[in-house]
Amino acid sequence: PELDRSQEEPRFTVSLLTAAQLTGGVLDLRPARVYLPLELLADVPSLPETEAEYCTILPRVWRDRDEDLLRRWLDKARTLGVTGLLLGNLGHFPLVRGGGWRLYGDYGLNVFNSRSLDYLREKGLESACLSFELRFSQIRDMKKILPAEAIVYGRLPLMITENCLIQNSAGCRCDRPNFLNDRTGAAFPLLPAFGHRTEVQNSRPLYLADRPDWRQLGLCYARLRFTTESPEDCARLCRAYQEGAPAAGEFTRGLYQRGVE
Repeated sequence: PELDRSQEEPRFTVSLLTAAQLTGGVLDLRPARVYLPLELLADVPSLPETEAEYCTILPRVWRDRDEDLLRRWLDKARTLGVTGLLLGNLGHFPLVRGGGWRLYGDYGLNVFNSRSLDYLREKGLESACLSFELRFSQIRDMKKILPAEAIVYGRLPLMITENCLIQNSAGCRCDRPNFLNDRTGAAFPLLPAFGHRTEVQNSRPLYLADRPDWRQLGLCYARLRFTTESPEDCARLCRAYQEGAPAAGEFTRGLYQRGVE
């Protein structure tokens, strides 16, 4: 279709893992959207007032037997003022169809070209996060049939396991920091995921604040993905992206420059 939803410069979105990370320092960034896990919202009494749209992240892996629980959590999220849903796989579509939600695509949909964007547009999505395995040049040249989003900060997920790695190795200690160390000494954070699964994160966060490239790709949204960061770190990094500050500590530029060949 002859559609062009590209923008001259993207607006920020933020993805948070814990309620403590949702601070004034993060909201001072004036993000377009704040993404929060659905299971987190089940235990949150209220959300701070903000101009940002609250969206919930649906579990990456779920089974038919979880459907009633997820629907109850969605009802709770609606009472908190959540209006958008972040869908990470095609199994989410029938779960939320007809619910009156604003639907957005997450990185799990593996959007790699404009045909993918067109397919998701026909499925009712209003925007989609592009694969973080794309190069900047591929993102730039992609026809933006849907408003496109890209992750520009954060630990990128490497894998999700069906069984809890922590329970299998040291008993159930999911409520404290856990890491998987490789032979080089790199520590890969292990985050609890819905269904008592484990999501393995990269040992180094993606950092692009000091690179102007991502601002010139036609993206509508640029996501800061906070996982293991403290509330103070979240606020500091938001300021860093506003100011284009250089990185402090170890980081990666991801695959945006070299791709996956």
